[in-house]
Amino acid sequence: MKKDWLRIQAHIIFGFLIIEYLLGMVASLFVQFPDTNKERILWQFANGQWSIVLHMLIALGLVLSGIVFLIRTIRKRNKYWIISASVGLVSLLIATFAGVEFVSMQNDAASYTMSTAFIIALVSYGWGIYKGKK
Repeated sequence: MKKDWLRIQAHIIFGFLIIEYLLGMVASLFVQFPDTNKERILWQFANGQWSIVLHMLIALGLVLSGIVFLIRTIRKRNKYWIISASVGLVSLLIATFAGVEFVSMQNDAASYTMSTAFIIALVSYGWGIYKGKK
């Protein structure tokens, strides 16, 4: 039986999205940013917090994986995977930019945007896994 590498990669992305969520919750619940509007200080603080650093590294990995996944789905010409990968990647990019804005400005709207985009990415990759069944 031939392995379905798109499904395998989608499952890996899905798993890392769950890890990303858990790290985001650790950061939200247990990390208290300094009360300042100075972006440099906020980034220095964030870079010293293991949960936030891991959260950022996994976000970068998810975006890169999302790009590779989209390219692979386009090559396979499977419309369900292309839709899933496209929506997933756009959502990952939105979440990443919102996360950067959140660290820079401590803006609650950015945090909400990040979490909403995460949910859309999770649902998108999950939908792809479901629709991509043979």
